Amino acid sequence: MTVAMDAGAAEDYGDRTSKVLETDGGLSILVCRTNGEFHAVENRCSHLDQELDGGAIKKCYIFCPVHGARFDLRDGTPSGTLTKTPIRTFPVREEDGRVVVTVS
Repeated sequence: MTVAMDAGAAEDYGDRTSKVLETDGGLSILVCRTNGEFHAVENRCSHLDQELDGGAIKKCYIFCPVHGARFDLRDGTPSGTLTKTPIRTFPVREEDGRVVVTVS
């Protein structure tokens, strides 16, 4: 089942900011804005299963706030030696001034 979830007003996201979006099924998604683009990833670092919320966002990367593992927000690919497991990404778009994340 695919669901479109409203992640808030686009104007509420500053550059290099993020907000947590919780699904009814308990999935935590981190919606990020950087370089004028929106990205959505699962709010879990694949290194030690820690939340990515609060991690630094630089260019198209997010850094885990616990150990610094780095992930590409565009496709979830990890960089460095801490993990080789990518994180899950979700389609996200701006529609009528709102940020919409597609979860399946």
